[in-house]
Formats: sequence, structure tokens, C-alpha cells
Amino acid sequence: MSSLWQQIRSDFPLTKKWIYLDHASGGPLPRPVYEKSLQYYKAHFEEADLAWPKWVEKREAVRRKVARFIHAEPEEIAFTHSTSQGMNLIAELIASEGVVLTNTSEFPSSTLPWLWRSARMIFQEEEQGRISLAKLRALLSPSVKTLVTSFVQYATGFRQDLEALGKIKGSRSLVVNATQGFGAFPMDVEKSRIDFLCTNSYKWLMAGYGGGVLYIRKKWLSKFRPCSVGWRSMNHPEAMNNRRLDLKKEASRYEEGCPSFPVIFSLGAAVDYLSEIGIEKIASRILDLTAFAIKELKIKGFEVVTPQEVNNRSGIVVIKIKEAEKLCRKLLRQKIYVSARGAGIRLAPHFYNTFEEIETFIRQLSQVTRRLKKT
Repeated sequence: MSSLWQQIRSDFPLTKKWIYLDHASGGPLPRPVYEKSLQYYKAHFEEADLAWPKWVEKREAVRRKVARFIHAEPEEIAFTHSTSQGMNLIAELIASEGVVLTNTSEFPSSTLPWLWRSARMIFQEEEQGRISLAKLRALLSPSVKTLVTSFVQYATGFRQDLEALGKIKGSRSLVVNATQGFGAFPMDVEKSRIDFLCTNSYKWLMAGYGGGVLYIRKKWLSKFRPCSVGWRSMNHPEAMNNRRLDLKKEASRYEEGCPSFPVIFSLGAAVDYLSEIGIEKIASRILDLTAFAIKELKIKGFEVVTPQEVNNRSGIVVIKIKEAEKLCRKLLRQKIYVSARGAGIRLAPHFYNTFEEIETFIRQLSQVTRRLKKT
């Protein structure tokens, strides 16, 4: 293990007791993020609302950081509480625009907000864990006005080529649930021609629960009218004018009430942390770990259902196996944390994990599988 990864590993004290391989479910706070998060509570404890002006200023600094992280403009960024909230805000704007094309692999957060609004939907079938762009292109009839996809599929690990998808979308809206790739792989909303994006704060970004990011391309902010507003949706909220609508033109108009300062600051600290390491470097490390896992699993005779082409691989590796939940419980007793998802067990290492941890996981999985077969 290089000195860089060895040094970074000290930011994750849970590694002293656990082999934590489930960042697709939720990630730990790195030490620097944890320490910066505490600063807010200390200020709230000591200053209360005397600290409000500096909190508002800091929130805007985080907005700029997030925008840079995905190659957007600050006015295109809003803070949410979850991916589901973000997707609902998107769906309420464009669900009635025309047919929505998505796929059968999506996590419910991607699809339920559209179904709730009675959107006309087409579900492309996955093929061996992949979403074929050639088949998708064939489904792009003039009636299709919106494409909804995840950056990475939660149950297979398939990573969509967003730039390629952006090139074939035409004038349609491209909506991306970035949850399983945000913080693990570079994102460029401009290059990928993404119109709307939503994600949360607690998985690969490792900023804790309760936060999220909504991106809306600038041109859509002027076209669509929000279905709901609050006092902080106004240009001058401190005026507290209860008789006049003076709506912001920026995406921040979707932040209707008082900000969730703690999770916004945690999110900013996480973006700082990942940016300092380098998102390209992080992505390369994750791909090295998953390539190693796939190779060793196949040597041990396990069936891997995750697409193995490097351009479509992610931080998720899914092993086809029976009684996955029972096996996960047995592995938990060995201080190994993975989850039962999709066709079996989902392995999801982040950059601070090691090849040795993956070897231990595979060895223990082999042992508990053999024992289960004997019972």
C-alpha cells in the first residue's frame, strides 16, 4: 500500500475494528469532515444566532465548492435533504413534458416521483446488468422528452457513460441520480449535457445523513416555475414581506426554509477532503480495488454479475449467491460489513480500503459459504 493511502487510512478509525466494505449503503465520516462538523455545533453552543451571518456566508462558499466539483455554476446548485427530495423537485417541474424513458435497474428514488405524478414512462430492460446505449437510442422516439438514469446502478454496479448518453439525448432533458458515483468518480455536468442532477450526502461522499445536492441547468431555471416556495425562496428573505412574491432566479429558490447548516458544512468539508486527495486519483484507486476483487472472486469460483469492462465498472461489485442476507449476518460477526443487494452480496470499497481487506472478505465468504452448504 502506498504511503498516501496508508496515511489517509488513519482518517478512518473504524478500520481498527472493522472491515467496512459497504459505501454503497453509507460511508463513515473521515476525521477532517468530523472535526469540521463539530465546529458548527461549538459555534451554535457558544453564539446561537449571533453566528447566523457567518453561517450564511459559509453556506454560499460551500455552494461554490459543490459547483466546482461537478463543473456547474453556483446559481445552478440547491441544497436538499436527500436524493428523493431532489428527484421529486425535478419531477414536479417536467413530469408533464412528455414520455419519460428510464430502465428497470433503477433504485425507487429515481422512478417513484415520476409515477406519483402519472408521468408516461418507458422502462428499458437491462441486459446482463447493462443498459445498452444502442437499445436506448432505438427507444428515443419524438414523444420521449426526458431520460432518467443513475450514474451507477445500485444493484449491479453498472456505471453509465454519461458523456455518451449526453451526445445522443438530443433536445431531451437528461436527469441523473448521481448517488452511487458522487464522491467516487469525476462528474462534469457540462461535458455530459446533464440538465438535472440529484444526489445525497451520506454514501461515497461521506458527509453524513440528511443532506443532498440538486443541480438544475441555468436555462431551465427561467423556463419552469416552482410548485412550492417559502420565505427563503425570495430575493430578500430578511424583508419578510408576506404580501409580495419576489422569487429568486437561482436554484437556491428551492431552499424554502431555514438552511440545514450542519449537513451543508459537512458536505463542504467532504468536498474539500475529496478534492484535496483528487477525485481522479480516488476513482483510479476504487477501480483497482474492484478489479482485484473481481479477479480473486472468480479464482475462488464465485459468480460476479457486475459488468467488468473498465468503462462501465464502478465501486460496486455484486456476487451472485444464495441466502445472501444470512451470509451477510455471518460476515458481520467476523467484523466484515457488506450488504445483500441485487442478485446476492454487494461489495463496495472506497479508496481507503485495502487489497488485504478484500482478501480477508473473500476468504471469510468462502468459509461461511462452505459451512452453509454443509448445514
